[in-house]
Amino acid sequence: MSTKRKSTALGIERRVRARREEDWEPEASADPSASEASADEEASEDADDTGSDNDSDAASDQDDGSAYDGPLASISFGALARAQESLPASQRRRKASQASDPDGPPEHSHKRPERGAKDGSSSTAEKRKQQQQQQDLKRSSKHAPQEVSSKKPVSRRREIIADTRRKARDPRFDALAGRVDEARIAKAYSFLDEYRESEMAELRAQIKKTKGAEEKEALKRQLLSMESKKKARLKREEEARVLDEHRRREKELVAQGKKPFYLKESERKKQLLVKRFEGMSKGQVDRAIERKRKKVASKEKKELISLERRRH
Repeated sequence: MSTKRKSTALGIERRVRARREEDWEPEASADPSASEASADEEASEDADDTGSDNDSDAASDQDDGSAYDGPLASISFGALARAQESLPASQRRRKASQASDPDGPPEHSHKRPERGAKDGSSSTAEKRKQQQQQQDLKRSSKHAPQEVSSKKPVSRRREIIADTRRKARDPRFDALAGRVDEARIAKAYSFLDEYRESEMAELRAQIKKTKGAEEKEALKRQLLSMESKKKARLKREEEARVLDEHRRREKELVAQGKKPFYLKESERKKQLLVKRFEGMSKGQVDRAIERKRKKVASKEKKELISLERRRH
């Protein structure tokens, strides 16, 4: 006959099943007190001998009282108490509640299936959503652009597709060839200016001969473009001459022992304006001043309009 005992030492509740002994026949004794004393001694030996008892896990809620075999049978109550003290407080409380109610259902028996079912349903929903998005973004044909949903915000990052086409380059103006000497290049290709002058003369003659309004307008635009390019080129050359002249004078002054003076942007513009007016007649100067005045007035008018709009 097996009996279950619970030990409450050190806050640990255990179920202990008495060791099953071979059937034996009690000897006939006339003294009943001696038989009772022997029974008490056997019961105390069974309770003290923990190495021979089959332990049952307190966290498991098995009511059949199945015993563990192997090295767990040799663990003492003190070692189990120290192990329980090393656990977090939450796990200790859970273990104690499970041990106090061994007949109750396990804590995680009804949660894991629901969690698994929930995860499975969410994963399938995400897959369906991705498939639907892929179908929505499909093209009607390989030549049609890709359709993008307007509900999804456009990312700030853009995928830049590299241009695999081979770019033409001039090794004369490549950075590997060294610093570009514009004065030397202008001198080497000065014959191009003569070609441009001859082309402009031909365009003027062709404009006089042409009778069609559209053709004449196209030739005039072409001639105007060439003239504006020529003016910009002459302006750059004039700026370079003024700067070279200033540097030459400064080198002479430095050779005499004076400190160098670096020309400011405003001073450079002033000298360019003086040089430009020196080569003009009085009428040309007046017209240039009038154009400059109109340009400044229009600029101030635009700024005033923008300020009034901001106030309102």
